[in-house]
Amino acid sequence: MQELPYKHSWIDVNGKNMHIMEKGEGKPIVMVHGNPMWGYLYKKVLKGLDNSHKYIIPDLIGFGFSDKIKLNEHSLEAHSKWMAEFFLSIKEEKIGLVVHDWGGMIGIAGAMKAGKKIDGLVVMNTAITAPKDGFKPTWFHSLSQMPIISNLLFRGLNFPLSFLHRFANTPESFDQKAMKAYKYPFRNFKDNCGPLALARMVPNSMHHPSVPLEQEIEEYLKEYNGPAQIVWGMNDPVMWKLRRRTSRLLPQAKVVKTTAGHFVQEETPDEVIAAINKVFK
Repeated sequence: MQELPYKHSWIDVNGKNMHIMEKGEGKPIVMVHGNPMWGYLYKKVLKGLDNSHKYIIPDLIGFGFSDKIKLNEHSLEAHSKWMAEFFLSIKEEKIGLVVHDWGGMIGIAGAMKAGKKIDGLVVMNTAITAPKDGFKPTWFHSLSQMPIISNLLFRGLNFPLSFLHRFANTPESFDQKAMKAYKYPFRNFKDNCGPLALARMVPNSMHHPSVPLEQEIEEYLKEYNGPAQIVWGMNDPVMWKLRRRTSRLLPQAKVVKTTAGHFVQEETPDEVIAAINKVFK
């Protein structure tokens, strides 16, 4: 926590304790991480932002310093309900959102279910559109569905956490200190099922249980016409194809193409900071 000199607290969300980190005062801007990270992912971004807004960073249930849960407790529906409870703890009706990876679907679903008005959106390397008939899952998500192999890789070999540099275009971003911080919440085997669970939450067919809520989220976002920017790591080995679909969903959003891989907050934080300052000026 010494590297994150901000306010830390925990709130109850449907019987689970969710860790929250906050910086600044003013309009609430919620930053939601994805798989396999926690709020530490926004460390460089937070350092570059002033205190003119209240930046609120929750750790998803099962990640970071939030409660750990069993593999079968993870689902998009469950995470959206936990996130909705978190949003209900914010008194303001209008909130800003900064989302990445699974933080896109989960963060937007939480705001939607809590009845909050999204007033500004920064999107980074995430899937916020639902799959269409005939789609093919990525190699990463296909791998997570292989029962024995996926358990060995994700839980035994700590994939993808131990291999973050493989998802980056600037591997030096993940130095020894950062890697220790990212791995710390999953240091115990019984607590490390989150990355595998969220990988399996990605649809591998139109019959996957995540699909109906993803379709609802996409329809919800079609009605969003507020300020937005898309900051995209163009060297992302997993989600590189999704930038155009994201742009079509948010036609008002300026697209900032960066040299990053998947984790733009670590690799190109200045572009993320500039987008936040522009959208939430």
